[in-house]
Amino acid sequence: MADIGRGLRAYLVGQSSVTAEVGTRIYPGVLPQDATLPAVVYNVIFSDPHDVLTGSSGSVTSTVQVDIYSDSHISSNSAGEAIRLVTQGYSGSMGSETINAVRLTNRNETYEPPTDGSDLGRHRVLLEFDITHTNTIPSF
Repeated sequence: MADIGRGLRAYLVGQSSVTAEVGTRIYPGVLPQDATLPAVVYNVIFSDPHDVLTGSSGSVTSTVQVDIYSDSHISSNSAGEAIRLVTQGYSGSMGSETINAVRLTNRNETYEPPTDGSDLGRHRVLLEFDITHTNTIPSF
């Protein structure tokens, strides 16, 4: 199956409006313990392949969760908006992946209280996208 997470990261790192907010701090799976904020974490949380009977490629719709972490509400929202503006409705290439359509399906803001006894918690913006992209069909 195509690696849409890697493609999304390559695409976001290539967008100057996103790197102006978070640099290249875009991580798969989990935020590193001492990561500089703001930073982004992405996870492919679900993939739904669309079966085809002939041809060498089909498509799959992957739900990708993008979390933006920051120490300020304004910064997390600004980075989230930069990502939304270059992603929602996009079609074209993301890394080596061919994207048919991207649809924003969810947006949520949260605050994570500090766990170390300090006064500094983290602000988080969660974006969920359904990304429909090509998928190589296995041959038998």
